[in-house]
Amino acid sequence: MFLYKHSNGVYYLYFKSEQGKRQKVSTRCTYKTDAMNFLQSFKRDEYERRQKAKHKLLSEFFTAFLSYAEGNFSQGTVAIYKATLRNFIEYIGNLPLTNYTPQHFDVYKTERLKTIKAVTVNIELRTLRAFFNTAVRWKLLESNPFNIQLVRVPENKPTFITKQEFQKLLSVIEENWLKEVIIFAVSTGLRRGELVNLKWESVDLNRKLLYVESTPTFRTKAGRMRIIPLNDTALYLLQSRKSKDTSSYVFSLNEKPLFANWITHLFKRYVREANLCNQSIHFHSLRHSFASWLAQDGTSVYVIKDLLGHSDVKTTQIYSHLQPESLHAEVNKISVSLN
Repeated sequence: MFLYKHSNGVYYLYFKSEQGKRQKVSTRCTYKTDAMNFLQSFKRDEYERRQKAKHKLLSEFFTAFLSYAEGNFSQGTVAIYKATLRNFIEYIGNLPLTNYTPQHFDVYKTERLKTIKAVTVNIELRTLRAFFNTAVRWKLLESNPFNIQLVRVPENKPTFITKQEFQKLLSVIEENWLKEVIIFAVSTGLRRGELVNLKWESVDLNRKLLYVESTPTFRTKAGRMRIIPLNDTALYLLQSRKSKDTSSYVFSLNEKPLFANWITHLFKRYVREANLCNQSIHFHSLRHSFASWLAQDGTSVYVIKDLLGHSDVKTTQIYSHLQPESLHAEVNKISVSLN
């Protein structure tokens, strides 16, 4: 940290940020004595800020973080942050941010693995890592104390429902609106949040397109927008609803949007009632079914990636095992004479 007088006669203070980058700030002083006073004041303010940060409790930072998260993340992501931080404080304690060490995260991981699945533990650990990364970015921490390995999870095949069992499921559902929601979900691959927040303004019936986009009351995953072409089933369903619906939401009851958790509850109840072979089927399985049925019919994994809105094809690769027959034509391009 040092002072330097520029050609304009003004002293500038040069210093290194917490990331090690050299920065400068104008003292707005032309006399060295005044510039030195500015330097001392700057050091004092920086010291007080660091001391205050050292004593800032996790819960205090989380309160400020939530305001940021609610304006930048989807409702689902915010809910994950809330649940994860609540669990973390319960298991580890509400400590000053600077007091957390890698050992705390190791203990948390070990304890959570006793009660929940490894996949869910990894979601919580990634959430904690991102949370503390924000603390570093906001200069409340010099470095992220999260320095542990995620849980190794064996690659699982996506849980999807067969077309035969899908019909069996529909046969036991009493509510017509729920049938339509389920049919539309498996016809478009929409996430639950995307479906219950879908508005007519995002539907183009003439061009047979559906726009999955953020709105003032809903944010898509990662804030990305995608376009889904409507198949005949989805188009017919929307056309029939449009003619009799006055709500701004595509799917509603008494002109009010549907509750996502209520849909999940009803869906699981009917899965049990239908006595499906796989009782682990849940509402998100409809999204897996959409992708799985396409893969089984030979649709390219890259096309499925775009329809699902995945940012990386690696995420979509879980469906590639469903299309081995389509690879025969590719490997047969290699022709070797046996004579």
